[in-house]
Amino acid sequence: MTTQKKTLIAIAWGIGASVFLSSTFIINSLISGAGGYWAWTAALRSTFLIPILGGVLLFKRQLWSTLNTIGQYPMLFFKWGTIGFGVLYTFLALASLWAPGWLVAAGFQLNILAGILLAPLIYPDHRRAIPKRPLLLTLLILVGVVMMQFEKLRSLDHAGSMLLSLGLVLIGAIVWPLGNRKLLVDLEHKKVELNALQRVLGMTIGCLPLLIVLCVVGYVKSGAPTSAQCQASLLSAIFSGLIGGVSFYQATQLVSKNVVALAAIEATQALEILFTLIGEMVLKGVGLPGLYARLGFVVITAGLLIHFWNTWNHGRSTHQKERLLASELSSLAA
Repeated sequence: MTTQKKTLIAIAWGIGASVFLSSTFIINSLISGAGGYWAWTAALRSTFLIPILGGVLLFKRQLWSTLNTIGQYPMLFFKWGTIGFGVLYTFLALASLWAPGWLVAAGFQLNILAGILLAPLIYPDHRRAIPKRPLLLTLLILVGVVMMQFEKLRSLDHAGSMLLSLGLVLIGAIVWPLGNRKLLVDLEHKKVELNALQRVLGMTIGCLPLLIVLCVVGYVKSGAPTSAQCQASLLSAIFSGLIGGVSFYQATQLVSKNVVALAAIEATQALEILFTLIGEMVLKGVGLPGLYARLGFVVITAGLLIHFWNTWNHGRSTHQKERLLASELSSLAA
């Protein structure tokens, strides 16, 4: 498969993932509004995800090999699972206590920038370089995100709560790409090949100790979770954890060695804010966005389209270099 074709498929996976990943923000907002305790919200989603993923992998005859890999490297999955999944969903659940889902989704888009800036700390090879053009395009998208939320931000009465929520989301935006990318790099180093489903199950099992702590806190503070909260968390596990999470990990795995394409895949998550707004408009009666929101979406769309075009050109250039190298090697062999 050519570099360009891989990139196009990865972008399609990324856009599809953003549709389902947005359900986390919508469902967390609904649970918080209904009085569901945050610790249960953070724990139940991942807890439900384990048997769901396990069943899928069992059907695909990949479960036992996955569990064997987890058993070989338990600290690897514990470390990045706790950071990339456990901390992420704990902080997103807490953030939903003080801010609506659209604001949490907007703040989380900082993960696009974090993924690029963390590269020197994550990669040991050529991928540690920060690509300048994708960085500028990512900043353009984030400008659109801020514009899209400007009217709503001005209308919020509790600025302190908003800032606390955004601080929690910021940490989540950093640990999400950190956990995902570091696990990929560590598996590459150990020459272990896992597909997206296997990696998500490994990270989810890895954060089990934190999930147990959250369940204990939830039970002590609020008793057992309500059936409504369990049902909502199950839906979040299916739509966001299984479909959205696996789709996103599949996208990043396809282009794991291409930092330009990785930046474009992570940029597709900016669409989560649009899907979250639509979901809250339908389910919670949130009003239509105003002028600033529309302008912001135009900026986001422009940034994404330029991002995709830049990635396509980079892929074409890489493909041409690969063909030239193959031709030279063929000539030498002859």
